[in-house]
Amino acid sequence: MKSPPGPRWVALGKAPDTLGFTLIELLVVIAIIAILAAILMPALATAKAKGQRITCVNNEKQLTAAMHMYGDDFRDYIAWANWDGSDPANGTQPGWLYTITGGTCPDVGPGGKFENDLNTAYKTGLWFPYMPNPKAYLCPVDIQSKTWTTPRSQGVLNVTVRKNKMSSYVMDGSACYFTADYNGLVDRCCKFSDIWSPMCVLMWEPDEHLYDSGGNAAFEFNDGANFPSDTEGIGRLHSRNGGSVLAIAGHVQYMTVKQFRQQCDEPAGRGPGPGGRNYVWWNPSPASRDGH
Repeated sequence: MKSPPGPRWVALGKAPDTLGFTLIELLVVIAIIAILAAILMPALATAKAKGQRITCVNNEKQLTAAMHMYGDDFRDYIAWANWDGSDPANGTQPGWLYTITGGTCPDVGPGGKFENDLNTAYKTGLWFPYMPNPKAYLCPVDIQSKTWTTPRSQGVLNVTVRKNKMSSYVMDGSACYFTADYNGLVDRCCKFSDIWSPMCVLMWEPDEHLYDSGGNAAFEFNDGANFPSDTEGIGRLHSRNGGSVLAIAGHVQYMTVKQFRQQCDEPAGRGPGPGGRNYVWWNPSPASRDGH
């Protein structure tokens, strides 16, 4: 009959106070963990960035669906582009994104009146019944910008803080003839059938950083619409070479910075469309800006 085994330290021939890892062993384990972390972190960062890019594209696809559902319900009209500078002097009619409330664009950002009541703010917009998810209006990378995270009370409007924190995406002012009032039609933009090509760009995520040198980055989001200008640019939050745009046809496509600038800078009357219009300067009005 075997005798029961003795304590582990007896079997090892060591005293209890000598058991455990040595300093060298601990350092080796720590070094291995550090090496594994260094290998995994770039992969995790890439996966996170890819997920954010997919989220952003999905947001834009929802916007295209809302755009066409609204048009189907309202005699082919595009919702008003919120070309108002968030100023009631430029019109208080409902736009695709919001209706001016309390003298400005509803503030849904940190410290804003509607920070904890998002639906009330977004319900003032014409597309919300077709896209009732406030998060879908915002790019997950864009909302990390200081112009978005800084409360209005802590900055100067149009310089360090956005007026429009409701959307990371803006509408081409061509849709409303670059004015808050066109022949008295203050409540609508043009019709889809007025636009010369379904490939024309309706919306994009702008590049606010092009204005950084002038201290006016937040101007990109002074309202829900923009000029198609290379000084405002196309967003590069998911790729340093370009970003996604929403086309009238209802699809989302990638456009490089170079392509966007070429369209923006093309001389008036030189485009492939009627009257020399192109894919960003497609204003249907015969008296449109710069002849486009």
